[in-house]
Amino acid sequence: MARVLVTGGTGTLGSRLVPTLARRGHDVRALSRHGSPRRTPPTPPTPPTPPNAVTYLRGDVHSGEGLEEAVAGVDVVIHAATSPRMSRAVEVEGTVNVVAAAEAVGAHVIYVSIVGVDTMRFGYYRSKFAAEQVVESTASRWTIQRATQFHDLLDRFLGWRVFPVTSHLSFQPVDTRDVSERLAELVDAGATGRAPDFGGPTVTTLRALAAARHRIAGLSTFLLPVPAWGILGEYDQGRHLCPDHAEGTITWEQWLQARSGS
Repeated sequence: MARVLVTGGTGTLGSRLVPTLARRGHDVRALSRHGSPRRTPPTPPTPPTPPNAVTYLRGDVHSGEGLEEAVAGVDVVIHAATSPRMSRAVEVEGTVNVVAAAEAVGAHVIYVSIVGVDTMRFGYYRSKFAAEQVVESTASRWTIQRATQFHDLLDRFLGWRVFPVTSHLSFQPVDTRDVSERLAELVDAGATGRAPDFGGPTVTTLRALAAARHRIAGLSTFLLPVPAWGILGEYDQGRHLCPDHAEGTITWEQWLQARSGS
């Protein structure tokens, strides 16, 4: 059993990761700015979290508030806190604070990143890559796990009234439960440096993803054809994909069916 701190412990990934770690017998602390669990997304039921297995703490990785208390006595810190809107503050400055706190107690740092951050110009990705470099250069014991886009994120994208689509735009959506299981394995494995990328089970065109969402959930969005220029060109080239590491098990269709109760 390890004592594990999860930053962003009530977020999209953290809300799945925390109970996964607890069910594996770890002593888990979940750090967030809210300090309390949020409602788990409506997907298939999971086994209940063991009682008293999780401690929820309030803190802020950017300001450093609550970090010293949160890391006291922990063996592993999984840095899952993220914010596309405040990417520099949370990803880079926040990672500096998290690694410094982990180093003070000799904890193994696991940083959750995204496939393609080292090859794409999107500002959020550039911040994630900068955070990876912070981890590699300042943490004594570290692991970086890159994953493809979560189902939840693509669903939010397709919730827009209009979404741009290039000729070859595809995604490899992965479920947060699958990513949580991988991260739990990394806790047991110890510091491994750059872990192999982790992707969803299939690479699927955006048009097919939108069609499945309409068929299963009755939700639609207008896909606006656009040229493959700039950042969109990098997505069109598939730099955010890892078809050779399609290790996720839960498909987009299964996620949609579970969320829709069908």
